[in-house]
Amino acid sequence: MKIMYLLFSFTVGGTERLVVNICNQMENQNEEVHLYIINDLIDDNLLDTLNENIHVKLLRRKVGSKDKISPLFEVAKYINKNKIEVVHCNSFNAPELLILSKIVNPNCKVVSTIHGMGQFENIGKNKILLKNWVCDKFIGISNAVAGDIVAAGIDEKKVARVYNGIETKKYDCVKLKKYDENVIVIGCVARIMPELKGQDILLEAIKIVKKKHPKVMALFAGGVAESQQRDYEKLKKYVRDNSLEENVKFLGNVDNIPEFLNRIDICVVPSRSEGFGLALVEAMAMGVPCIASNIAGPREIVMNEGIGELFENGDSQSLSMMIEEVISNYHKIKKTTWNHKLKVRQNYSIEYMCSNLLEIYTENK
Repeated sequence: MKIMYLLFSFTVGGTERLVVNICNQMENQNEEVHLYIINDLIDDNLLDTLNENIHVKLLRRKVGSKDKISPLFEVAKYINKNKIEVVHCNSFNAPELLILSKIVNPNCKVVSTIHGMGQFENIGKNKILLKNWVCDKFIGISNAVAGDIVAAGIDEKKVARVYNGIETKKYDCVKLKKYDENVIVIGCVARIMPELKGQDILLEAIKIVKKKHPKVMALFAGGVAESQQRDYEKLKKYVRDNSLEENVKFLGNVDNIPEFLNRIDICVVPSRSEGFGLALVEAMAMGVPCIASNIAGPREIVMNEGIGELFENGDSQSLSMMIEEVISNYHKIKKTTWNHKLKVRQNYSIEYMCSNLLEIYTENK
């Protein structure tokens, strides 16, 4: 099958890492895989992680460009030339790029994955109708997101739930890390975007926890987009103003997530909104005790797996109390999480995810 994955940009983020894993797994299964990137926001190191037999097309449209027309023609031309059978969009607005393709090549199936909650809010009825016309199938990355899609007015028969997957083999050879009673290392994996990913909530919680555990350490793994520089400076200022320099480290993009997770004692997902929670699954797959915001995506994972703790969304006091509770019962929680990690890997493997995707690609329109 000839499958094309369509994205606007290709920087180091959860969605982009996921698309790389899907592309590689599909190519490993002998599917013909194409990756089409619209804008010039591209991470060359991330491109290098793709299998060499994957066909990559970089349109390199300038970010912020007002040119909305030429990409329609370029994408349609590429689909026709390469006889693409399925286009899978992983950017919310990507289906609009396929209006012309849908007319020229109506037999090409269009699938759109929705990665977050509330994305259909405030876009207008006409835009929803357009997406509904272009797309043959919508995928929600959790039951909560799938329900959100249906609530927006999309036909329930066109909506499926497919959980995101991880490359489980990357987590196989990591040994159990001995817990150090004197240094509690807390990790957070997310691009720096505090209004969504909640890094400020974790910083406030660290300030509180430090009073009882002076050597607590928080490691933030995630890049900073140019648009987020001001927020990043605010986070660093908070660290300085509250004398947390010895307790907080911003590491930037981290290529080897399993290696990072092996350095930490507790993983915290402080997001204010999250459709799924890939970092949460990755930490669970490593046997790392987890704490997450009590919001749709992470709550679904915690309830499904029966491990992990939840704190009140946006409440640093609630988070600090949960961190202290996990520290107090660490050995028991660590053992439970460690014993459950193989089940997590099975439930959220990239192989299982791609099997579900292929069923959607091949089912009748």
